[in-house]
Amino acid sequence: MTSATLTSAPGSDGTADRLGRTWQNASDAETLRLSLRELRLISERLLQAQGLALGAVPAVRDLVLHAQAAGLPALQFLSEGLSAADRAESGRVEIAAEAPGALVVDCLGQSALVVAPALLDLLQAEPGGRVTLWAGRVEHIGLAAVLEHQGTDRGVVLTVAPAPSSAAPAAGLPSVPDGLAGDGVLLVMERRAPELPDDAELLRLLPLVGSLPAARAARTGVETSAALWWSLFEDSARALSTESVTSLKHAGATAVDENGVIEPDLTDDVDFAGGTAKKEQEQR
Repeated sequence: MTSATLTSAPGSDGTADRLGRTWQNASDAETLRLSLRELRLISERLLQAQGLALGAVPAVRDLVLHAQAAGLPALQFLSEGLSAADRAESGRVEIAAEAPGALVVDCLGQSALVVAPALLDLLQAEPGGRVTLWAGRVEHIGLAAVLEHQGTDRGVVLTVAPAPSSAAPAAGLPSVPDGLAGDGVLLVMERRAPELPDDAELLRLLPLVGSLPAARAARTGVETSAALWWSLFEDSARALSTESVTSLKHAGATAVDENGVIEPDLTDDVDFAGGTAKKEQEQR
């Protein structure tokens, strides 16, 4: 049973508790407030089930969490499924042109959430107090806004602006190659101190969870449609092993039959010494 099946007790505020369990909003049964733990778990399963390279899953999973916590439709994106380009490239991007403090990147037709970790790495790796990056051939452009929330705990300010390529020269970028001159995303990173909230608890949580939206969600949960969530939950099961004699062995090498019952004749006698002795006494 998933924690999201729990319903809130009378007087509950419908938030996730300290054990990470999610409580149904009693005032509106059509929505759920999800804990970060639940959201992270199911997002990871979905990305695996949809064919993202396993090495790329953790970073994209975390950005799904940050995006949903920030009010972006990340779960809706997962419900539509990764594209063929997402599965084939799994976040790989190509630098098409570069200049001091400026980059033009080909996202190879992938979705913004999938390439966002690579774009963030490129911004941080480039020297200088201000770095500008044009990301071309990127889908689901609106989800790139999640990157604006990734600078706070890194001590930088990130701005994201979906814009036509005509804005590129004004941003100090090199010439944008043909094929990348359509709609894209303009990213600007400034190495200066970001504005921080006065809330001491949010400041404590920020380095632990990685963004201010996630820090707030650690206390209040993330609200989403119940129908959408259960659909994603059921779909995420495709990432799990099917039940079989092998899967029922759990983490050890214990042999079991098709019903999960331990095969006594194939198990270490020490584990069943007590049971064996009792049977011998009964037979006597």
